[in-house]
Amino acid sequence: MDEQVSRNSEMYFSNGPRHFSGLDADEAARLVAKAADVALVIDRDGMIRDAAFSQEALFRNGGRSWIGRKWIDTVTGESEDKIIALMEEAWSDGTIRPREINHALPHGDDVPVRYSAVWVNDEQVLVVFGQDISAISGLQQKLMHSQLAVEREFARLRAGEMRYRMIFELSDVALVVVDATSLRVNDINPAALRLLGVKRRGLDDIKVEHLFDLENADVLHKLLRATIEDQNEEDGTLALRNGEELSITATLFRQDRRSYLLLQLSTDSGNVVPLTYAIERQTLDLMEQMPDAFVITNEARQVLHVNSAFVDLLNLTSAREAQGEAMDQWFERPKVDCNVLFSNVQEHGSVRRFATVLRGRFARLESVEIAASRMAGPDGGIFGFLIRPAASQVISSETNASSLPQSDEQITNLVGHMPLKDIVRETTQMIEHLCIDTALELTKGNRVSAARMLGLSRQSLYAKLARDNDDA
Repeated sequence: MDEQVSRNSEMYFSNGPRHFSGLDADEAARLVAKAADVALVIDRDGMIRDAAFSQEALFRNGGRSWIGRKWIDTVTGESEDKIIALMEEAWSDGTIRPREINHALPHGDDVPVRYSAVWVNDEQVLVVFGQDISAISGLQQKLMHSQLAVEREFARLRAGEMRYRMIFELSDVALVVVDATSLRVNDINPAALRLLGVKRRGLDDIKVEHLFDLENADVLHKLLRATIEDQNEEDGTLALRNGEELSITATLFRQDRRSYLLLQLSTDSGNVVPLTYAIERQTLDLMEQMPDAFVITNEARQVLHVNSAFVDLLNLTSAREAQGEAMDQWFERPKVDCNVLFSNVQEHGSVRRFATVLRGRFARLESVEIAASRMAGPDGGIFGFLIRPAASQVISSETNASSLPQSDEQITNLVGHMPLKDIVRETTQMIEHLCIDTALELTKGNRVSAARMLGLSRQSLYAKLARDNDDA
């Protein structure tokens, strides 16, 4: 405590009474007024009893109206708590910390003032000394605006960088960025990775010639050096070891005081990103070798592609025979099965184990199960169908060659693939047909006896047989 008192005493005049003993009240008031931009005399109720201004602008902008008002009524809303805290500190222990308080002016602006205070006259009044910090506040505002401008510019640059990065990554053009000094790969987009059949991992900082399986790497080096020296766009053709030719366009550009080469790659066919690289080629080959038939159609049900298994299943001469044809023509009941299949795929996105019968060349019937799916394409929806023979494929010539279900399991498989009324109609016809066949078999083909056994008239039996023959 003694140390604190000693330190505080060292902060003040060492011989104040000697220097200021001759001051009268007017001289002391003048000294206080000159010592601060604004000096206020505050009573215990917080009322401003008197005020002095050494800054004329503050006086003209409303300071003259403060006398006779409470100090807290002259400040902005966020500064009221600071006034209360300052007064409470003064009343409690006399230790008053300086505070920055904003005064509200009549024309709507605020004036920031940093106040410190001291009690006088046996602590009957509080004299507060204020320093106008508008200039400092203005600098802070400029600093804040500058910081916001820097952040906005940074955000704009980041957005631009992200936008061009997305263009680079999603572009169909195969692009490679190469350091012009070291000729090492700086960046490469997915289109170039697919075209060259390489993976991004392990490509960091490798020599550009290692990207290509070249017959002669000197051709690439000459092209790049010519671009760097002439500073013009150069075109060339690279011969790969697999016999393919790769067209390359090199462009020189500068960034961050360094030179780079932008390489645009394309095949000799002119397609920048051909459909038959690496994974895509393997996928098409795998689909072609599948044991199950596979068909791709558009939304108009026109066949776009079939594999060899589909050609074999329907006894076609070649895949070309199916391309462009309507898928409906191979369904035994196109108006029922084909419509139900496509509508379900359109609605649900996929269908599995759809039981139906396809009619191939020479009217050969194949009982099959179909799994189908739909994918959005550039010209509308694309439908894919995986077709495999059903577990029971034996369709004898004596059967009326219809696609009626042959077992309870096949009947239940129709649920979800066609409306209930169609299922009931089909199963009713199946039962009726089986009963007629059984009666004819038991009567050795005697239609009169078969009609009597079934409780039908001969005319009704003949009509049903004629209808079955027409459906066949």
